[in-house]
Amino acid sequence: MDVTDSAGRAAYISFIVSLCYCTDYELGYDPTVVWNADKKYWVIKCPDSTAAKDGKVRVVEYYARKQIVEAERIFGRHTRGFAASLNQNMVDEPDTFIKDAWPYESSDSQHTSQNELDILKYIEKKLGGKSVDRLGIVRAKNSGIVRFREAVDLVNDDTSAMLGSVFANFKVALSQTPAEPTTNNRALTEDNLAKSILLRVHRRMVLQPLGRPLNTLKSPYKLIIVLADIMVAHSVILKTCGYLHRDISPNNIMVVDDGERVRGLLIDFDHAIKTDKSRLAIAERTGTLPFMSICNLQNSKVQRSELDDWESLLYVVCWLGVHGVNRDEQVAYQQEIDAMCKDDEYYKPPLAKWEAGTFDDVAITKKNDLEDDERFNDCVLQYFQEGAAYDELKDMARSLRLALFENPELGLLYSGVSVIRNIPDKPASRKGAKVLGKSVKAIEKGVKTLKIGAQAFGKRSKTSRKGAKTSEIVTSRGSGSYSERFWIKYVNPFEKRLELDARNQINDNILALMSEFKDIATAALCKLQPMVC
Repeated sequence: MDVTDSAGRAAYISFIVSLCYCTDYELGYDPTVVWNADKKYWVIKCPDSTAAKDGKVRVVEYYARKQIVEAERIFGRHTRGFAASLNQNMVDEPDTFIKDAWPYESSDSQHTSQNELDILKYIEKKLGGKSVDRLGIVRAKNSGIVRFREAVDLVNDDTSAMLGSVFANFKVALSQTPAEPTTNNRALTEDNLAKSILLRVHRRMVLQPLGRPLNTLKSPYKLIIVLADIMVAHSVILKTCGYLHRDISPNNIMVVDDGERVRGLLIDFDHAIKTDKSRLAIAERTGTLPFMSICNLQNSKVQRSELDDWESLLYVVCWLGVHGVNRDEQVAYQQEIDAMCKDDEYYKPPLAKWEAGTFDDVAITKKNDLEDDERFNDCVLQYFQEGAAYDELKDMARSLRLALFENPELGLLYSGVSVIRNIPDKPASRKGAKVLGKSVKAIEKGVKTLKIGAQAFGKRSKTSRKGAKTSEIVTSRGSGSYSERFWIKYVNPFEKRLELDARNQINDNILALMSEFKDIATAALCKLQPMVC
């Protein structure tokens, strides 16, 4: 709109006049969240997912005194969170978390994705309510798409309803721009969805139990306990339900008080995805920048696995070890950094490059920081906060790095993550590390045998087929060759099985490691706070 000409000025005036006739909803007000000025609390209407399926829409009212999660920006998911209660008389003792967000969905049936509510319901059904509570997995109650009344009709609150004809025109324009190819239509990235059919749907979820943020913890010992808990839950969800979380970060780990003890609570399954039989997920870039795995940052074509989430946990440990676990430590650290930056404009705080620059820049930084024990200590560990509890957290970080990037138990075939996740590595540096263990030699021998079998299979096929081309016989897995079919039928499944076995071993070893650190942290807390035991 160009206001320097008459047509532009007329359009501008028309726009201003139209605003004067907009309804509250068209101006951006949410009619399902109302502030009660007399009692000073929010009345939030949530979809009643337990109501009879008779086509009628019912809501349940919750009451919230304060908003504990604020949307960071206008665009995006615009996630907000409220600490609420179903009983208005208990509004000051909330027991429920209400998550209000605008996730991407698609009005195109070819791009239908599974939402967080469906995933949580499936996990609860698969594991059972008691197991979900014991493991520390959030449960969904009254949840669904927010609906509002437009004239006499109830309509879904989404961008198509909000933008009306503007959305329809935009949809037509976007449909003429081909989306980037994807290997799984049920798991499109936001960029891909934006290039197919843009649609954000307003969803509201009632989640229990109500946890508190990690930065409310007073001791790194308690952080260790919480992290051990959530990764046990993560492993059970993956192995039993087949879902990979893909966004392990401080904001998605909560604390639940169990008397004097604490336990972890894993939340936010927005990015979770169903895995295949080998527990591998589609290769796409997801997560929170400082905590994304190197493979994720590089947008590698290698499928994602639990190792990516374990690597994210390593970065969580490092981040909180440097910045501080609780809010007071984090504020003090930031004030110290601000003062140093003021004195020296070229000063770069530790881990600053983990959240700045391009994805490739962050990946390169992390690979350099974690290259070996010496660099890891110089670039990360030496900046941890001081104290015995932080020393234990430092040991945990060192152990996680060794387990993920220098794995002597598995030898060079699976040393670090080079084969499993296609990241260059160096030989294990721990003393006593063997180059190749007996189990690894057996694996290599098995793979070699199958490869020789593929060659022989192809050569025998050459004599049995008239006019067969030599290019169809070689072991390069040429398209349509007998050796390729042998490879696909026998070698590929065998290699996938070997990789799954390797990941199982790494996962189980790290879980055992986390359990040891949890026991150490619990014992330390018993000495400091006898009431905890």
